[in-house]
Amino acid sequence: MAHFMSANGGADIVTRDGRLHTDDPRVREAAIRSVEYMTNCYKQGYVPPEALSWNDADDNNGFHEKLFLMDFDGTLSTELAMIKDKKAFADIVTMGLPNGNDSKPMPAQVGAGGGFIAKGAKNIAVAKDFMQYFMQPAVMNENLKGGLGRWVPVIPQIVKDDPFWLDTKEDPHRAPYVQEAVLGPTFPSYNGFNPAWGQVSAEQLWGQAHADVIKNGMTAQAAVDKAFKRAEAIFSKYTFG
Repeated sequence: MAHFMSANGGADIVTRDGRLHTDDPRVREAAIRSVEYMTNCYKQGYVPPEALSWNDADDNNGFHEKLFLMDFDGTLSTELAMIKDKKAFADIVTMGLPNGNDSKPMPAQVGAGGGFIAKGAKNIAVAKDFMQYFMQPAVMNENLKGGLGRWVPVIPQIVKDDPFWLDTKEDPHRAPYVQEAVLGPTFPSYNGFNPAWGQVSAEQLWGQAHADVIKNGMTAQAAVDKAFKRAEAIFSKYTFG
């Protein structure tokens, strides 16, 4: 809950055509309801008071310290930090996303990570050769398994062929994570449709909107309008032919 509050809460102003839709009254109303919901969770005590100043790891820390009961996270980092404490590891439960209002599975937003070769690198040929090796499915699989499944393969066949990914005996948390992120319905993070979203995220416009309501006494409507105005300025720098 707290991680979601600090990072998200208005992303649907960008749809999969890569454009901004702040001029749609339905989008504005949905964003207002989102901000109202998340800020009310804070005001009513469902989110720890210090959440407004947390860094990226503090949702994990707060969960481990039992400051709240549920964490909305993007990897298994929270669970794997407890793997050596067998009792604590067994006492927690990992669940996928609930069904949407239409009773259908809700798509999970996923981001792809990987290697890159820096501009100006001195040994580009060697780097390309290594990347060709590293991106082989079998090599990728072993690397991700070495991380205990905190990150998952982008190739569904890998998790179907290797029992490691769906075996619930050794790690009961991995299988629901794999089902959500690999085998279930997904869509790319918004950065994949428009690079402007990267700056929106870097400036934490939705976290700022929540803070404007909680700390600065703004209404959700005013906070959303402020965030929309800044998002429009960012998106104006990018055009689509």
